[in-house]
Amino acid sequence: MNNMLALGILVVGAFLIQSALGFFQIRHFGNEYNELKADGRVAIGKRAGKLTSGTIIMFQLDEKGVIVRGKKLQGTTILARFKPYNNLNGRLIEAIKADDPDVLAEIKITRKTIMNAVTNYRMFINGETIPEKESPFKELTKKITNIKFG
Repeated sequence: MNNMLALGILVVGAFLIQSALGFFQIRHFGNEYNELKADGRVAIGKRAGKLTSGTIIMFQLDEKGVIVRGKKLQGTTILARFKPYNNLNGRLIEAIKADDPDVLAEIKITRKTIMNAVTNYRMFINGETIPEKESPFKELTKKITNIKFG
């Protein structure tokens, strides 16, 4: 019985630590977003990493849609922090394409994140709703319910 109690305390402790660190990362995101938003519009791209690092890129834009500065968060843990990302400064965000040399110079997950930011910006400008990505649990549930037996 003592082993079960110790295991339970360990699990609850790990959950509380993860929750606290997650809260700090969300607060960090909010602070970075507010800093960029104070000086203009912000385009955000995200790419979740299932077993690899996830990435979030935020571009601060001027009134014409030109990238003034960017920030990138990339990592596998909740300890990752935003760092300056200025590789596309001075570029019109709508003109960025997947085959752009500056985009191709990045690793695959960063390329996808950049293009997600461009797509999200285009959708927003056109008055479209940006779709929410489903949680991994919901995706798994859909796959299970779509299995044909027989």
